[in-house]
Amino acid sequence: MRISYISAVLAGVVVALSCRSYFVSVENSRMRTEAYEFQQLVESIQPQLVTKRQQLQAQQEKLNKGSAIGQTVGPAVLGDIRASAEKNNNIKLKELLQKYGVRESAAASAPDTTGPASVKKGGN
Repeated sequence: MRISYISAVLAGVVVALSCRSYFVSVENSRMRTEAYEFQQLVESIQPQLVTKRQQLQAQQEKLNKGSAIGQTVGPAVLGDIRASAEKNNNIKLKELLQKYGVRESAAASAPDTTGPASVKKGGN
């Protein structure tokens, strides 16, 4: 009789483990299906991502070129405008330059012959 109880308990454990194994297999199958669908979605979006990265890189290159131009040409142009305002005694132009923080570091009476080195851009 004792063997039959042990057999019954073992049979119950086997059934329980079989059920657990079945449910784990079903969950694994569902997760694999979701992973496959997610992978398909990622692969469908990747070409768009590559295109957007290329567009971003092109825009960044344009910004870098514009920044480089602004840093090299801008001060020289402002220096020439300031020198012209001083030379022609143009009060309105001087006020405009002063409004945006452009001021000279050399004496006001000397015309700018050094280019952008004598022009400072101040912050507001």
